[in-house]
Amino acid sequence: MPDLLSFELAVFLGGTFAAAFVTALAGFAFAMVAAAIWLYALSPPQASALIAAYALCVQGYAVWRLRRQLDWRRLMPFILGSAAGIPAGIAALRFASPAQLRVAVGGLLILFRF
Repeated sequence: MPDLLSFELAVFLGGTFAAAFVTALAGFAFAMVAAAIWLYALSPPQASALIAAYALCVQGYAVWRLRRQLDWRRLMPFILGSAAGIPAGIAALRFASPAQLRVAVGGLLILFRF
């Protein structure tokens, strides 16, 4: 049992480092990179909660520094999309298995490349 726990912890820490590294370079994609790795060690609800918490921490500083330059009218489509997408995503988490979610995230990462 301790070996399994240490493996899951290593996967979690490796995913966290990789996602933070990519976010530092590109400025986005924390959730996609973290989910692609974390879903091997965590359940979808656990990974989603951690992604939301870590994304707020990682991006919160940048948004705070740039708050005076934000144009709220240009942000409105993103805010409305989030208002619709977050409840739909939470509902989907109830029915998605980790394997299905890994395949979906992997497919999105491949499509993002093109």
